[in-house]
This record gives sequence, structure tokens and C-alpha cells, in this order.
Amino acid sequence: MLVDAATGLPVALGAVLAEGGEGRLCATDRPGLVAKLYHRPVPERAVKLAALLLHPARSVAGVAWPVSALRDEAGRTIGFLMPRIEDAQPLTVLANARLRLAQAPGFTWYHLHVAARRLANLVGRLHAAEITVGDLKPENLLVDAKARITLIDADSVQFTLAGQMHRCAVGAEGFVAPELVGQDLAAIDRDQSHDRFALGVLIHTLLLGHHPFAGLWQGPGQGAGDPPALDGLVRAGHYPGLAVSPQRPGPFAVTPNALHPALRGLVRRCFVDGHRQPAARPAPAEWVAALDTALGDLVLCAEEPGHFRAASSGPCPWCARRADLGIDSFADSEAARELMADGLRKALEAGDPMRQAFLWSHHPLLWQHADFAGEAARLGRMAAALPAVERLRSVLARTPDDAEALVAAWRRMPDLGDNPLDNPLANPLVAALTLPDGRPVAQAVAEAEGRLDRLRQLRASFAAGPPTPESAPALVAAYRLAADAFGADSRFLRPYARRAEAAASLLAETAFSGKA
Repeated sequence: MLVDAATGLPVALGAVLAEGGEGRLCATDRPGLVAKLYHRPVPERAVKLAALLLHPARSVAGVAWPVSALRDEAGRTIGFLMPRIEDAQPLTVLANARLRLAQAPGFTWYHLHVAARRLANLVGRLHAAEITVGDLKPENLLVDAKARITLIDADSVQFTLAGQMHRCAVGAEGFVAPELVGQDLAAIDRDQSHDRFALGVLIHTLLLGHHPFAGLWQGPGQGAGDPPALDGLVRAGHYPGLAVSPQRPGPFAVTPNALHPALRGLVRRCFVDGHRQPAARPAPAEWVAALDTALGDLVLCAEEPGHFRAASSGPCPWCARRADLGIDSFADSEAARELMADGLRKALEAGDPMRQAFLWSHHPLLWQHADFAGEAARLGRMAAALPAVERLRSVLARTPDDAEALVAAWRRMPDLGDNPLDNPLANPLVAALTLPDGRPVAQAVAEAEGRLDRLRQLRASFAAGPPTPESAPALVAAYRLAADAFGADSRFLRPYARRAEAAASLLAETAFSGKA
């Protein structure tokens, strides 16, 4: 007979639901609860479980925390009760195209991005609570139809309570950080950089459908397609596609080029830069921010409405995969179309013109939607203006002090009724743009025009030839005005710097001669 240590009441076991390296999961007669029973119920496990049941981090949502210990007739702790997670799939199912199509056909690439974001957020919240997950792997993560993530097997996490460290003694092949491969994990204090590696692997696996170190082996001592063990590839840093790597992406692999550029940068930091510098691996918050950006950039493919793609990354990778290999990773989905329609509704309610124009320009399927018939003409004009507005926004983000680039981008703005050069607020897309310091674009352009006037005066002043005693004062004054506007080191002033020095020297000599 098993007893619930918290209540002293007996617990009856039902069918075995799953079995892993540490124990097996069984149904119970308690509504909403299952039992995990250890294969080896050693005293150290009982001590760790007792400490975990007291840890304040148990308030972190998204984790199937142990509820109470289970004891046998001899009083030994042999497992625990935990919440039963209903209507959720293991992450392994959703990351595999074949299994996903069979068991969760409505789950799109958009949903996978949402799941990845929630996973990163969960790991970040656990780290903030001073919990290191340790055994972070697909089998320990469940995802429901709304892409909500739950971490199970929480008893394996590493934490410190009352000055005592309780380690995570386990790790899955391919998810252990390279510096830990081959080590006795029970004797090692994990840190957050180790979780960051596993988090990157999980996000890569979710979004691209394969482990980042899986590929086509072309190194010495192995037959074609017969790579070393996955842990060996991780430890050696043989990330496929690098010039120095003996691995190449497999013939069925979707490469990181399909991802939004913000995510591609984090993938490289995690698996290339982070191989020898664990501190370079992206923190969970960085993944959250990049995934937010990527989600805002996802659009539906015009050819296959079940395919989402990153608008910033070119053609649909899933259509290319289907054409080249006959493999369709995502099914046609009415839910996907409704997701984009709902996004446009929200953008209209929020008065977000940039989002409205972005969604309308990328989704012809919305043009005939009855809900947007009254807005179609206005949305069409804004969508047509979006490329010019994006160029202007790019200048503001990259080189806000480049007056020539800013004014040039401004002058390429289309007329949406009133000329935005005369009345910029008449263009709602322009009105939505601001500088990093919060100033409106119109003010920045006016300032840039003033700076360019000084530059034009400088160029005109020096166009007459070498400085003379008569022209030196005007040349020096024009150069100083331009330097005040652009900075003395500006590339615009370099062609005039020597002649300005010569004019200043000539002016000084003239003044000295006059005094003499």
C-alpha cells in the first residue's frame, strides 16, 4: 500500500503511463494527479524531494511540481504525486513533421514559434527563481493545442535550499552542453549557461524539425552518413555548414536561413560562439525578444495557406521543401487564415497603421474578407506605401544621424492624399515613426535639412578654389558651421579638412601681419 505523505491517506495505482531512466509514471485514484515511482528509491532522492516541496520556486507556473511524497509500508519515500497534464503532446511529437501532421494537424509554424517563446520565458522564470533545470529535453516538455508549455519531471532540477545544493544528476544525449559531455553529472554543479545550450537545441528542434548537430558526416574514419554519436558531435562543435566542420546539412534539413535574422544570430551564438565561450550563449530573455520579433514578421505563404514564412527571409521554405523532396511539413489550415485575420482586427482596434499595412501587403487572402471591405481602399494605399516607409524606418534605426540618407528616404515617400513632405501627419505610417530618442520623424527631417543646408554652403564656399586671404574668413566660418552640424570627424567634412586648416592658417597669418 502507498500512502500520501501530506494527508496520510492511501493511494491506489493504475496503469503505467510512461517509463524513463529514473522511474515510471502511473495513473492513480486521485483526480488530476499521477504518481512517479523511482526505480531506485535511495535516501538522497527523499531528501531532495522534501527540500523541493518547500522551495519557493514552486510558485512558478508552467511546471508540474511535485505535490506530495509517496511512501511505502516501510515508510520509505519511493516517489511522489504530481499534476496530470491533460490534452497535451510531448514536444517530440510537435517537432517531428510526420508525427505533427498525424497527431496535431492544426499546429502551424506560427504555433511552434509561440511554443518556443513560452519555453524560453519559462526557463527564464526558473532561472530568476534560482532553479537550474539541468535535464532539459523534449521528453520532459508537454505542449497543448494553444502552444502552452509544461515542464514535467521537475524533481530532477538543481537548486539550493538552506545552504544545501541539490544537483541534477541526469542529462539526455544531445542536450548536455559540450563542456559537460562525458562528465559525471552527479558530481557537477550546473549553471545557467548549460541550460542555455539545451534551450537553444530545443528551440532549433522546434522551429526547424531536427537537432542542430544532426547532419551528413563527411569527416575521416567514418562511412558516408555514419557520423559519430550525437554527444561526440556536440563536444567537438561540429555544427553542420561551417567551413571547418566535417558535417554538412542533411538532404532533408531545413537550415537556419528559414528563420528570421534575429533568430539566426542567436543560433550562431549558441552553437558556434558558445561552443568555447559558454557565456556567449543567448539568455532566455534574448530568445523571447527575438521570437517576439520573428512572430511579428511571420506571414502566410500565398501559394499554400498552411505555410507560414518569415517575411524578412525570402521565399517560403516549406513550399521549396515540398517541391524538392515531396515532403509537406504543415497542412492547409483554416485556423492559420483566421489567425492572420484576427491579427488585422487587433491592429485596427489598436490603431496600429504599420501592422495594418504589413498584414494587408502580405496577405491577399484578406483582401476579399467581408470584415475588411470598408477598410480595403485605405489599407491598400498604406500597403503600397509600406516599402518606402520601411526604407525610412531602416535609416532611422541604422543611421539616424545620416542627414543625406534620411532626407533621401523622406523624399521617396509616396503621396497618400496630402503630400507628407508638407503634412507628414496626413500619412499615418509616417506619423507612427519616431526616432530612438522619441522625437517625431518630421522634426528629425527638418533638422537634417538644416544640416544639409550647412553642408551645401560648405561645398559652395570651397568650390571657388584654394583659400585666399579674402576668402579665408568665409571658408573657416562655413567649415565651423558644418562641423557643428555633423561633427568634426564626419565623412562629409573629410574632403574639406585640409583646405579648412589651410584657410585657418592663412587667416591667422593675416591677423598676425595686421598686428605687426
